[in-house]
Parts: sequence; C-alpha cells; structure tokens
Amino acid sequence: MNAPVMLGMPTIPPPAPRGVGNLRGEEKFADAARRALADTQLRCNLGKATATIRAKRAQVVAELPDWEELREAGRQLKVHTMAHLPDYLAQLESAVTARGGVVHWARDAAEANRIVIDLVRGKGVDEVVKVKSMATQEIGLNEALEAVGVAALETDLAELIVQLGHDKPSHILVPAIHRNRAEIREIFLREMADVDPALTDEPAALAGAARQHLRRKFLSAKWRSAGQTSGLRRPERLWSSNPRATAGCVSPCRTA
Repeated sequence: MNAPVMLGMPTIPPPAPRGVGNLRGEEKFADAARRALADTQLRCNLGKATATIRAKRAQVVAELPDWEELREAGRQLKVHTMAHLPDYLAQLESAVTARGGVVHWARDAAEANRIVIDLVRGKGVDEVVKVKSMATQEIGLNEALEAVGVAALETDLAELIVQLGHDKPSHILVPAIHRNRAEIREIFLREMADVDPALTDEPAALAGAARQHLRRKFLSAKWRSAGQTSGLRRPERLWSSNPRATAGCVSPCRTA
C-alpha cells in the first residue's frame, strides 16, 4: 500500500475577539481544569460515559476490516477540502443559487449573527427551532437571538439538556457527556412545565419526556435553523447531509 499523500493544510484564521461567540472560556484553562478535577461527581460521570462510548466504538470498528484505511481516506478528503475551501464554497454557492436558494456570507461571528437576526425579524417570528449546529454554537447565535427577544429552542437531545440546564457543551459530539441520568431527570423536572412529576431516570423515559416537550414546538415552528454537515455539488443535483433526525420535522430551513 502506498504511503498517504498529504495535500496541504489551510491557513489558520485569526481568532475572534474576546466576548464574541463561545470559542473561549471565561476563565483560564488551568483554573477551570483544577476546579473540574476537584468535582468527584463530574469525574464519575465522564469516566462512565467515556468507557461506554469507547466500548461501543470498538465494537463497531471491529466490524470493518479496513477501518483504518477508510478513516485515513476520510481524513485526507477533509484536508484536501479545507486546503481548497474557497473554491469549493464558491461552487456550492453557485449550485444553491441556481436552484433558487440564497447564500449569505459573513466575515465574523458578529456579522453572521446580524444576518440571521435580520432574516428572523423579516419573518416576524419570536421563536426559532434549532437542529444541532456547531457553527451557531461557536458564534453564540442563541445568545444573540435572545438579546433581541427571539427564543432559540435546541432540539438535539444533548443540546436541549445543556440549554435547559443553563450550561455549556462539554464536548463537540456529546455536549452533555458531563451529566448523568439523575441530573438530567432533575433538569427536566425543573425546566419542563409539561413533564410528568413521576418521571424516572431511565433513558427511554427521559427521551420520551424530551420528545413530548418538543412536539408542540415542531408543529408550530415557523422558522428552523439547521447545521450543515456536508454539501456536495454535482452537475445534475445538489446533495446535502444532516444526520439529525429532527432536520426534516419542520420548515422552512436555514442552514449554518
């Protein structure tokens, strides 16, 4: 097998100013780490969750004999795309506009938030239903919308747990990994007005409570914001990917 070919890395953009978005914490890393390490419940939650995730990952990886080769191929594709991102974004914009879509460009988090706020205000809505989006998390869209009187409701289960707990995500893929079932139950009982007081901390019961809580929002929402995992432009069609099941529940859609 030939050695993998490195296709280059993009230039790292300058960091956003402090106070813009959620990419920076409010305290120094050493201070935050020291505080977290002293929290025995947090360490227990993370230890159990991490062990479970690793075991499930190992089980799935074992099903594919060429897992590492596939993983490397995916990494190389990402590296190549990021190295040529401006060209690919321009191609994607052409494909979207050719099919009647509208693409907005923003230089930074503040401008991106202003664009979304103007779009939401233009529709006269005061509530937005959101599908998980790391881009909107990074730019602080929820906070920007709240500042102008627009409520943003997270529909991804983990993101909903974080939001109702008045918390911050602790992981890019599993935002609520620092919470255990008992803590999630307490959050739901405290924050969900329509939850059954007899709610247990069984995963199926917790998921059911979240589903019931969100159902009315899905049916009444006039605006949805969704993350865009990937987009593929072909001469005959435009293909987009969003793995979240909630992505198809409400419309219209705005991606981030």
